[in-house]
Amino acid sequence: MIKLIVDSTAYIPKDFVEKNDITVIPLHVLYMEKEFEEGLPGSYDEFFESFTKTKLFPKTSQPSPESFINAYNKVIDDGNEAIVFTISASLSGTYSVANLAKDSCKDPEKITVIDSMSTGQNIWGYCMEVLEKADEGWSREQIVKYISALQVNSQICFVPDSLEYLKKGGRIGRVSATIGSLLQIKPVLTFKQGTLLCAKKIFGMGKAISDLIAMIPEKTKRLFAIHIANTKFFDVLLEKMKTAFPKTKIYEGELGPVVAAHIGPAVGVCYIC
Repeated sequence: MIKLIVDSTAYIPKDFVEKNDITVIPLHVLYMEKEFEEGLPGSYDEFFESFTKTKLFPKTSQPSPESFINAYNKVIDDGNEAIVFTISASLSGTYSVANLAKDSCKDPEKITVIDSMSTGQNIWGYCMEVLEKADEGWSREQIVKYISALQVNSQICFVPDSLEYLKKGGRIGRVSATIGSLLQIKPVLTFKQGTLLCAKKIFGMGKAISDLIAMIPEKTKRLFAIHIANTKFFDVLLEKMKTAFPKTKIYEGELGPVVAAHIGPAVGVCYIC
């Protein structure tokens, strides 16, 4: 049987994790001199309550090799094999750690580690695809090749509430952030195949959300409406998406502290084609 292992930045809901026996390896967050493991969606309220008021930047760190080795060995001991998804190698060393752990587990041939080249609900969507194909009898090799093809046209896009967090994270300059805030300019950020870009700069959140939705292809395999810190703009995004894609199932997703450390409160879309 093919088992799934992901890191916590997949942000897969608890009920889906439990139903499909997915192993989640948490990244670590250091915030206000306290270190904690990033949990599953639904457990971030206390963090965001503080984060959005203090605007202190948390630091994040990758899991230990041992956490992956233990997960791999359990899969192997149970007579199974595993596909492992990690946050993009361009954002974190987690992919390298997962590969290093593979070399130290009981049977590396039973483990395939995939750099998602993304984060968040793209990984959840890939997990959905793996589960479906495994149920159809596909081999691990066939599934990995299929996922590689999906990654080419999969993307996650954000519109941050504020430029403040991007400024603190060094993504934009102080002057650009100040001018952008004064003029209510909103960047549309895209993350595809491991590359973060500012696709557009839009005047006003309403127009930015409309442009965000316009970027979604007409036909998608998986479509997600996502948010960081339960921003007030999420309901607006979700309603506009439902209007634009009335026949498409839209999954709702929450991203946690690790991604929030780079972007701050935001809304976004995520799709797999």
